[in-house]
Amino acid sequence: MKAPYLLFDFDGTIADSITPLFHMLNKMAPEIGVRPVSWEEFDRLRDLTPRQILKELKIPLFKMPRLVRMVLEEYRHIISHLQPCEGILELLSELKQRQISHALLSSNDDQNLSAFLAKYRIDSFAWVEGTEGVLNKSSYLRKQIRKHKLAQYDLYYIGDEIRDIEAARSNKIKSIAVSWGLHSHQHLQKQQPDYLVDKPSEILNIMKQPHK
Repeated sequence: MKAPYLLFDFDGTIADSITPLFHMLNKMAPEIGVRPVSWEEFDRLRDLTPRQILKELKIPLFKMPRLVRMVLEEYRHIISHLQPCEGILELLSELKQRQISHALLSSNDDQNLSAFLAKYRIDSFAWVEGTEGVLNKSSYLRKQIRKHKLAQYDLYYIGDEIRDIEAARSNKIKSIAVSWGLHSHQHLQKQQPDYLVDKPSEILNIMKQPHK
């Protein structure tokens, strides 16, 4: 029987980046030539693809690369103000106490991740891997599995986006989709993750099940 090993995404899974993202995009709206959106509209836009969002906001496709760069640059300024998602600190503490191995993967750079973890005194991750830019999550996940020699474990990839589910599936590991981040419960459910949870404590219940 293999021991479980949890691989966590950062934004929207560990850190509550959704509300700051809403305020950041509205702050940037005049610069990118769009109107500010209400929370209700933002909530609806969250489940759309990037191309669909551009269409909804009437942003020309050719502006997308510049928009992505602007969002990433602005986000680096707000990451130090992010807070942990509700219940996450308790979950990480419980995982540490139960000696369930877990690690952190993110598209944020190592310095930003270290600052966040230090601020909230999070020291339970076996390792932390950050990078810069928009990730191909499937290949990045595959690289980290090889680098850290994780094939011997019962692996779970935990994230708040459709592409997290797809990355887990492409690497033949289990997916735990969380509904407190970017994509809604209903949207995640359509992609048929192995598990779908609405609060961090439910991840512990999964860990109590037998592992292959």
